[in-house]
Amino acid sequence: MRLKRVLLNRHSLVYKLFFSFLGILLLFSVFNGVSVYFFNKSMQNEIIQYNRLMLKNTTERYETHFERIKTMLFDLYSNEAVVAFNRQLLTKAEPDIEYWKASEVLKTVRAQAYNPMFYLNNLLVYYDSHSLIVEKEGSVNAPMLFERFYRSADYPLAYWKEQFARSGNYALHPQSSFNVTTLNSSVDVELIPFSFRMPGSNYQIVALLDARALQEAFYGPGDSREFMILREDGSLLYRSSSAFGAGDIPSFGPEGAGYMKAGDTYFFAEKDPLTRLTYVTALPYANITAKVRNASLTLLLIFAAALLLGIAASLFFSRRIHRPVKQMLSSIVSRDPVRPKSVIREFDLIHQNLHELMEEKEAVRKELLGKKSLLTSFGYINKLKAITSDINDWQDIAEMDDPFCLVLAQLHFKEGTVPESHSRPDRIAYYIREYINVVMTEHLPHSHTFQIDTNQILTLVKGGDETEKLREALEKLKPILDRDKAYFLVTLAVGSVHKGSGQFNAAYRQAQEMAQQIRPLDECQIIRSHRVSPPYALNAAQEQELFRHIQAGNLTHCVSLTERILEQMEKKDAGLAQYRQIAESILLRAARAVEPYGRAAAAAVAGPDSGADPGPESPAAGANAHRSAEAQPNDSAGAGAAAGHIPRTLPGNMAGSGLSSGGAGPVAAEAACACGGDPGTPCEATRACGGACGPEGGLSFQERHQRRLRSCYTPDQFRRFYAQLFKEAAGIIAAGKEERDSVIEFVMNELENKFADDISLDLLADKLNLSAAYLSVYIKEKTGVNFSEQLNAIRIRRAKELLGGTGLSVQEISLRIGYRNVTSFNRMFKKMTGLPPGEYRKRHVIGGELGGL
Repeated sequence: MRLKRVLLNRHSLVYKLFFSFLGILLLFSVFNGVSVYFFNKSMQNEIIQYNRLMLKNTTERYETHFERIKTMLFDLYSNEAVVAFNRQLLTKAEPDIEYWKASEVLKTVRAQAYNPMFYLNNLLVYYDSHSLIVEKEGSVNAPMLFERFYRSADYPLAYWKEQFARSGNYALHPQSSFNVTTLNSSVDVELIPFSFRMPGSNYQIVALLDARALQEAFYGPGDSREFMILREDGSLLYRSSSAFGAGDIPSFGPEGAGYMKAGDTYFFAEKDPLTRLTYVTALPYANITAKVRNASLTLLLIFAAALLLGIAASLFFSRRIHRPVKQMLSSIVSRDPVRPKSVIREFDLIHQNLHELMEEKEAVRKELLGKKSLLTSFGYINKLKAITSDINDWQDIAEMDDPFCLVLAQLHFKEGTVPESHSRPDRIAYYIREYINVVMTEHLPHSHTFQIDTNQILTLVKGGDETEKLREALEKLKPILDRDKAYFLVTLAVGSVHKGSGQFNAAYRQAQEMAQQIRPLDECQIIRSHRVSPPYALNAAQEQELFRHIQAGNLTHCVSLTERILEQMEKKDAGLAQYRQIAESILLRAARAVEPYGRAAAAAVAGPDSGADPGPESPAAGANAHRSAEAQPNDSAGAGAAAGHIPRTLPGNMAGSGLSSGGAGPVAAEAACACGGDPGTPCEATRACGGACGPEGGLSFQERHQRRLRSCYTPDQFRRFYAQLFKEAAGIIAAGKEERDSVIEFVMNELENKFADDISLDLLADKLNLSAAYLSVYIKEKTGVNFSEQLNAIRIRRAKELLGGTGLSVQEISLRIGYRNVTSFNRMFKKMTGLPPGEYRKRHVIGGELGGL
């Protein structure tokens, strides 16, 4: 009665809340009703399209596998040992035949027969002249094999004798039941024979494909759907059960694809235009209607339950919100009664006591500040969300108490070497992850492989005593990954053994740090131990000497200086990250030296008539050149797909065989980074770099050379990079000598050489006999940047170099670059880089951002 009175009071809070909830529920009810209606109409079509798509995928997998088997049969037929043994059988008398040489044939047969990728039950080499068969268990005469060990009513010995008289090379024979007898067992299996022979040959190769294994691998485990394969003449090559025969399948027309309802069954067909095989799925119509009906009933039940729960929740929450408000009103009214002015008098009174809410807000704010440490972990949680893997794998890892180690594969894609016609880097990373997963699980079945990011693949290896197996897996991966070093390099960092899933974060950070220890080598590197590289940075004397020679255009002195630097780094065993860091520092000096001469001089030197490296007129032209250069090796991609297990959509060797002739193999990898070459020699790697080595319109001097720098991985490549850098810088400076501004040159020299001193605009103006105001306007007009911004940019640039290349504290760096107040330095550094100095150093050294890696 009391509730009824409250609900009938139109101006009460519970009345407003309850009927607002009901209005929202009504909108959602209408939306759900319309959704169920359209869902019922479209679900049947969705099921049909799903089955067609599944059948199309199955067809592609079967056809790919048949092509793989063809390649394997041809390779075995042409094998030197098989041919040599056949020659003995044909040319020698019985006593002179060296039957022991059949062991070489046996080794070859076993290598293919036990390959799990072929799904073979057995592989036979049948020599007709002596009725001799070499199979995976040894050698046996043909009558014994087909009458005792592999008995089949459809394929007796006479059938295989007749195959020596057929005209075709390849023959895919219909499925049949074979009674396979061994020493310990006798089982019936469903096999699909696949044979190959050349006309007039004395021997043939017969692959006995496991029909059930093929279906489970390419179609899926058996369910209510029936699966059949028809040959071109309409006869059955394979069927999953005896429920349907060839006569039960309706005609699908000349195309042999689509779907059709016959009786109470839906038939889906997909025909391959090359092999002329037709793949058919039969799905009872009752299954589709049952799925639609069950889904509709489920949705209706959920809708009814949600509606009832929504009404109950509306009433419950309305009263729950109203009760504390009523209590609060009682205390407010008793202390300071106020005449209500709004329609809902409760909110009117709450508005008059807003100061109490402000006190509660302050208490909540203090509580949140105390929980700040919980909020800071969001960044790490967000990082974990980017990992692409099965959630079941993560559940296994989360509950794991066994020792484990991590193997981190860091991918370094070379600038402009992977054109769009082949694949994007994320797709290549996906294929590499799949290949790493195959190799790792082959040697370490309990390992898990995840893709952390576009350029990071992580493998978790359980157990602490798998060192030898892990070494074998990594040694198997390295030569395969090195085949495509023209396009990318891979660093494999092997962390130490950790105990339990609680140390996963520490193990990942360790592997990440080890991956940054990549050496200056153009190959896949395996890092098994943590190595601390000595810090290396240009000293003040080297900086001043280099800047002075660049400004003077002394090409020989600049090259000599960088040669000494490289020799010192090689003696100190510096890593690639340090090479990149020093190169970036030198590039910044060169860019600063040529900056006063403007873009006009840079364009004149980088143009086609300057003698610099030739290149395409645009990035698109470079991509076209790359595609034309890569067209030939892709034609031979099929030969190596079975051996490498990496899809043929990858460029070069990843797409097929390991041949380097005519394609972008190791030679192209060397050429891809030959930016600059000797002075005066055109760059031969323009095509391999996708145009990165030639001048691109719209890119500045620094941007062009940064692109070239990203393609350098060895000391020799860095030498060629420096030679080209100084050559172009000298040309720009020489071209701009006639138009150079002595005032701006003096100012820039003073800033570069005395940025750490107490330098000011007034001091420079006195030296130039100019007023400070006029000099400020003049600098802004000529360079586009005012004096203080120029000075801060130079100081922050030097600070970044010291943070990444030395162990100096932030305060020491602040004093060394001219900031007397460390707070001012921190504020200016964050303004110009977006990060505080400490965070920048952490990301620069640990986060893997050194050298653009």
